[in-house]
Amino acid sequence: MNMFKSAAVLLAALLIAGTGFAQPAPDYATDAQGYSDEGDASSPAVDPPTRVARLSLIQGAVSFVPAGEDSWVQAEVNRPLISGDKLWTDNGARAELQIGAATIRVNAQSSFNFLNLDDNMAQIELTQGTLNLRVRRIYDGQTYEVDTPTLAFVINRVGEYRIDISPDGNGTMVTAFHGGGDAYGEAGARFRIEEGQSVRFNDPRLSDYVSNPVPSPDDFDRFCFERNGRWDNSRSRQFVSEDVIGYDDLDTNGNWDNSPDYGVVWYPNQVDVGWTPYSYGHWAWVGVYGWTWVDSSPWGFAPFHYGRWAWINNRWGWCPGPAHVRPYYAPALVAFVGAGGARLAFGAGGPVGWFPLGPRDVYVPSYRVSRNYFTNVNIHNTTINNVTINNFYGGYQRGNLDYGRINYANRNVANAITAVRGDVFVNSRQVRGAAVAVNRENFANARVAGFAAIAPTRASLAFDGGARRGSAPPQSVQARNIIAATRPPAPMASFAQREAQLQRNPGRALPVTQLRAAPSVIGNGAQAQHAALAARPNINVVTREGIPARSLAPTVQSRTDPVQTESRVVTGNGPQVDRSRVDNRGIDARRTLDNSTRLQNEQVLRGNPTPQANTIQGRNVVVPPTVHAPANEQRTLPSSRYVNPNAADNGGQQRSLRNGTPEFRSNQIEHAPPANLQQQRTQQEMQLRRPQEIQQMQRAPVQVQRETQEFKPRQQVQPQQFQQHAVEAPRIQPQQNVPQAHSEESKSRTRVKHDDNDRNHR
Repeated sequence: MNMFKSAAVLLAALLIAGTGFAQPAPDYATDAQGYSDEGDASSPAVDPPTRVARLSLIQGAVSFVPAGEDSWVQAEVNRPLISGDKLWTDNGARAELQIGAATIRVNAQSSFNFLNLDDNMAQIELTQGTLNLRVRRIYDGQTYEVDTPTLAFVINRVGEYRIDISPDGNGTMVTAFHGGGDAYGEAGARFRIEEGQSVRFNDPRLSDYVSNPVPSPDDFDRFCFERNGRWDNSRSRQFVSEDVIGYDDLDTNGNWDNSPDYGVVWYPNQVDVGWTPYSYGHWAWVGVYGWTWVDSSPWGFAPFHYGRWAWINNRWGWCPGPAHVRPYYAPALVAFVGAGGARLAFGAGGPVGWFPLGPRDVYVPSYRVSRNYFTNVNIHNTTINNVTINNFYGGYQRGNLDYGRINYANRNVANAITAVRGDVFVNSRQVRGAAVAVNRENFANARVAGFAAIAPTRASLAFDGGARRGSAPPQSVQARNIIAATRPPAPMASFAQREAQLQRNPGRALPVTQLRAAPSVIGNGAQAQHAALAARPNINVVTREGIPARSLAPTVQSRTDPVQTESRVVTGNGPQVDRSRVDNRGIDARRTLDNSTRLQNEQVLRGNPTPQANTIQGRNVVVPPTVHAPANEQRTLPSSRYVNPNAADNGGQQRSLRNGTPEFRSNQIEHAPPANLQQQRTQQEMQLRRPQEIQQMQRAPVQVQRETQEFKPRQQVQPQQFQQHAVEAPRIQPQQNVPQAHSEESKSRTRVKHDDNDRNHR
């Protein structure tokens, strides 16, 4: 055994030995074109998304399948999820996914799929089960959409929502705890669901529905509320950007401290003696990002995909990026040893080594990016000079960056490097227990590269030789037809379809356009419809141009109706159909409804003051006369997702108790009435205002005296109010102090349209 270890050390030392000592970064004055065989690398169109979804919590048996594949495996915490990835929660299981300023939680027996996930869109397919979506911040241009067999739900503002699918797929219940959104159905059907409403639709045309207030919380709701509190009240939130995924897990697994050299630093306290970053987990090949680190620690996401690591006073500390900018996700912030370029390639049997990047080290992606992306992925994760970044980008774009001349901060730190055999690396096996010892003396002369020049295999996707096989949802559930408001892109191609391209450029990830199974077609013409039908035959896009409408949708307002005793429901304008035996579709079984309190708050479509209402098990059902918005409601909004500014909600904070559980609600949002109705109201108000003005003039001296007496107490209150708003201001608009070095593209990405920090959901 000793002889084997000695041979391994010698082999590793020989393969990683190479160039001379570190020198300053090279200066590339020119900006020659790179990636000539793959298109224009300087175009923003080639940039990957700056965010992913993190699988942050698993309870019970949760299965996962990578994009383009059909073999289900057991899901693992900290796995980055991208477009095309799917999840299945078995009996009694739950899962949580974090997407920066949003969190998704799925209950048992749920079939989940990311139709599209990028900087502007999070489009989710839910064919069965229950989903909770909490959106804490919406940037300009962002949309969240949940597509189900009955409807597509597009949110309008920050808030918390729950979607329930009946087991047979014939009904969808949408609940808006906070915020609001639009439900889209077939034949142009669209309705606005406001805060405090819970609406169940029983057909894709949205003509058969039941509307109630928010149900009493069940066990899944309480689970989500508890996780929200953990997210909102995290101590780490004050040290990092709120869009850093996984910051809440740092509280109980480490400590924050100040460093004179690096500012605030987080030190892990749940690691073994001699632990090194990027040593407890495994490598996996993930879509457009290529080789990605998946850490096995429960807190192991934020410190390995954002910021930098520093060796401080004989221990490792994580230095987060600037807290006032929107962070950029990176698959692994490391430099590789024994890899990179044609001059230093290796086979699957040789060792592969890596070490963490330090503060002010430049991260060089293995995938194609524009200059803006290259700049922002660095300055949003560490403090670094723009001139240095520009010098590196020239060599990166040409493909001749000399890594041997880069002065890496952690290059000479003892035990900083971790190395494994090539087969362990490629087959996505655990590094712990398989690491190869590295001779420190030879590391000073090691040859370094920005990426591992090893082509992936199908096992690199996360299959681990089939040992982690997981359960799959029923085929009938996976094949259900889906309603969508936004046309999703073409699905991801299978690994077999793109393997030949990956072999030609080992270690280089393909751009997103080459990952798709079919090219995307813009618009909604015959060619676009044919391409969409061929790529996703089970998805019915119900909007005219494949994007959500911008006009204001008709809403459902409160109405008190007498108690009905017949278990009958109206379907359209046809005859009444007895559904007393088939109405229970599983949703009510999971969510116990308090019918006695909801009979006073039954909902009716605006513009139909006296509809015919019948009941289903004690609840009124109101059928709208039409699914189109009235002419006086066809008002254009500034955004397809934006109905009313959150500022209207800021001053209306209310706290209520539901079964002893505190809940927060904002005041009802008031929408502007139609123009003609508003003019009539104005005339009536003017007629009524004249007598009131005369009375006010008579009482004016008394009022002036009262205001004089109350002037001093008001002066004492105002400074406290001003101080409170001054504290909240940086969180409400965290992007005001973005450095001037940021690009225009970065500024547009970081415009915050809505932030629920001012709603005080904590």
